[in-house]
Amino acid sequence: MSRARLVVTWILQLLLGLVFILTGVGKFPQWDGWVSRFEMWGYAAWFLAVVAVLEALGGVLVLLPKTAAYGASLIGAVMLGAAYTHASTGIGSPTQVAIPILVCAAVVALRWKDRWRPPVSID
Repeated sequence: MSRARLVVTWILQLLLGLVFILTGVGKFPQWDGWVSRFEMWGYAAWFLAVVAVLEALGGVLVLLPKTAAYGASLIGAVMLGAAYTHASTGIGSPTQVAIPILVCAAVVALRWKDRWRPPVSID
């Protein structure tokens, strides 16, 4: 990987990781506000906890080179769910998640060959 590509990769990973760690963890102190949003969208309150944990976990995974592709994939899946929710309910804009989805795709593309793979045992 060239030096410029490596720098861009790390910048994208750091931005994505920090944003989603803060977003996921930040849902808990603002629980009541988020619960009302999730109920407005037709989801149960427990689903908010699932989304918050997945966002924070994805953010942590993105910060590690061997798991960055998996973390970005996880965040991308959550963001696709958010886009679907906004589009199907008409509440919010599905386009507001376009940039995070594109950054996730870029991180997956840039880190795919570096991903963690379990060792293969040869018997």
